Amino acid sequence: MDNLFLIALIVGLSLAVLIDATKRRIPNWLTVGIACAGLILQTWSGHGSGLGTGIIGIAVGLLCFLPLHIFGAMGGGDVKLLAGVGAFLGPVNVFLAALITMMVGGVIGLAYITAKGGLLMMIRRYHSMLMLMVAGQLQYIPPAPGEAAGLRFPYALAIACGTVLAII
Repeated sequence: MDNLFLIALIVGLSLAVLIDATKRRIPNWLTVGIACAGLILQTWSGHGSGLGTGIIGIAVGLLCFLPLHIFGAMGGGDVKLLAGVGAFLGPVNVFLAALITMMVGGVIGLAYITAKGGLLMMIRRYHSMLMLMVAGQLQYIPPAPGEAAGLRFPYALAIACGTVLAII
């Protein structure tokens, strides 16, 4: 990945992390800006074929997280941020970034729940679900109101980490 690509992507992701951490949202101007920058750089470096790579990367990035948004597990800004990353990385690498992001997000989520004092409650809830499953009943038990496992955390950090790890 060329230095200009890397610098532009890191600046965009850093802004997303900062804004998401402080305002709990990722603005459209940033996600669209990241996608446009990725498409411009792809087109410039790929002599025309890069534009197709960037567009397909956006589509794959969007499709990776869109189901999570539809089911309420992720915000729309997070979905659009990964789509913007797809313009830079292309379809294969944005898929890899999405997989790594989900793993990093799981680790950050566990740390967040632990820091909020909700790890024991979450373990008990999952133990109950496991016992129900062993008894032949597949049943999801949602977090209780106010339970740390039900709280949202800024996911841009996980996307940024997953993207950087995918690049490495």
